[in-house]
Formats: sequence, structure tokens, C-alpha cells
Amino acid sequence: MPISYGTSPASAHPTTAAGAPKALCRTIAETISSPRGRLFLALRFALAPRTYKAAKEKVRRVRSRLLDLLLLPPLLILTIFGTAVQALDGATVEKEIAARLEKISKLQNSGDDFEKLEGANSDLLKYLKATAVKPEAMTIPLKKAAESGLSVFTSDDKKVRCYSWDTLTGGTMHIFYSFIAYDAGNKKIKCLVLNPSGSEGDPGSNIEALDTFITKDGKTVYVTRDLFIGSGLIHGRTIKAYTITGGALKKHTFFQAGKQLLSEISFDFAEYEDGTEFEFSKDKRTLKVPLIKPAAKDSPGSGKATGKFLNYYFDGYHFIFKK
Repeated sequence: MPISYGTSPASAHPTTAAGAPKALCRTIAETISSPRGRLFLALRFALAPRTYKAAKEKVRRVRSRLLDLLLLPPLLILTIFGTAVQALDGATVEKEIAARLEKISKLQNSGDDFEKLEGANSDLLKYLKATAVKPEAMTIPLKKAAESGLSVFTSDDKKVRCYSWDTLTGGTMHIFYSFIAYDAGNKKIKCLVLNPSGSEGDPGSNIEALDTFITKDGKTVYVTRDLFIGSGLIHGRTIKAYTITGGALKKHTFFQAGKQLLSEISFDFAEYEDGTEFEFSKDKRTLKVPLIKPAAKDSPGSGKATGKFLNYYFDGYHFIFKK
């Protein structure tokens, strides 16, 4: 026996089943007969075009979103494969650099066209700068390039890499091009060009070494050592300290002599011999700076190595000179 819950659906809701047409007619009649109802209908008809436009715009936005979602996977795939295609190939980079260095050497040996020699060096600098700003370039070995004349050194944390080479455009004075690539953060590698510097007659220097230090307050300090070769008997070496601060490579006061804080130390010498290089102890706690005897006033050229050194000791923050 069916269970009854009171009145039937048709009687309780005349708009359903058979009562629907009559109820609808009655509602329309009541609305038309009422002034307020007639005003309501007039407004509805007046606003109909605007309502239609709003609905159409809403549909358009929904379709646009759906289209974006459908296109998202292909775009991601294109981005991923595009990046893969542009990734550096170590062997190719080695070959390109070595070929450019060999061209520089051949042009210098032929001595026919100085402008072509300068152009070849500019081309190498341009290629290296474009390559060095890609993150994977920080770990490419570059052994073949080094054998062809490129000096390249990488920091212990792989965040700094130094490049330099002899342009072979000088005589007794050697002109070097050099720059430092460094990790500026946010997966960006930047370059600090040391030479050409824009200063006329600046021969630059060849970077000979790169050392990494961590201070007690958490700073990572990068220390370069370089060689300058001037005209005749003029030579020189410099040690410089840098940190990456605010996304830029900046000089850092890392050496202390008395009360004076220095970001670099340099000296001149006349001839290549023992005692003309900066030296770190094996544990890198001591820095030995060559003591050079100045040249006589009536003698051209630079000073001469004495075989003695000035000792700087690392206290965790600076290398401090102590007698």
C-alpha cells in the first residue's frame, strides 16, 4: 500500500504536471493587470539586449579560458624542447673557442692585417660573453681551449669563472682581454669585463689563479691573481678580492695592513724569477706577498725580487699583515 505524505504534488504545486498551463496563464494575467507588473515587464524587455550581451561576454570568457587550458600543455612542451635545443654542447664550445684562438695566432704570425687581428679578438670576446652567460657554461671543462691559449679558472662553488687571453696585438707590451662571469642569482649569469676597459692604452692583465674563501660571517670571497706585462722590463702582479653582492660582482676589502683595509695588493718587478708571485700556504691561511727592492732612480724598469715576503694571516674575516 502506497504511503501518503499529505497533499499530492499537483495540488501543492499547480505549476507542475497538468496545472502548469493554467497557473502560467493566471500569473501572466495578474502581472498585466497590475501597474507594477506592467512596469516590471517593460523593464525586463528594455534590459533584454544588455542581459544578452553580458551573457554572451561571459560565454566568451569561459571559452577563452578553456582554450588557454587546452593550449597550455603544447606550449609547455615547446618551451621545454626549445630550452633543450638551445643548451650548450661542451664539445662544440671547445671547438669554437679553439678555432678562434688559432685564427688569432695565424693572423699574428702572418702580420699582414692588424685590423683583422683586432677583429678576431673582438669576435672571440663576443662569442665568449654570449656563451658564458648560460648556466651550463660554468662547468664546461674547456681543456682544449686552455691548450690553445685561453686562461680559465672556476671558483670552488662554481659561481665565478674567469676568462683571459693574450690578444697578440702588442709587442714587448702584451695586451690581454679578460672578463669574469658570475652567478647573479635567479638563474642569471652576468659578465664583468675587465679589459678592454675603455681606457686608451690599457694593456689589461692575464688572470693566473682564482681562490675561494668563506668568512666567519658567511661571506664568500673570490680572490684573483693576475699578471701584467708592460713594455721592456716592466711587469707586475695584482691580487684582488670580490664578493657577489646584490646581484653584482663588487670589490671587497679583504686585506689589512695596519689600519688600512685594501681590496687589492700589487707590485712591479723587472724580470721573471723566483719570488715574483703571490703564494698561499696549503691550508690557505697565509698569504705571502713578494718584497721587491725598488729600481735605482737612474735605472729604467721595475724593481727586483729580494727573495723575501710580507706575510698576511687569515683571521676568518681578513688577511692581516704581521711582521
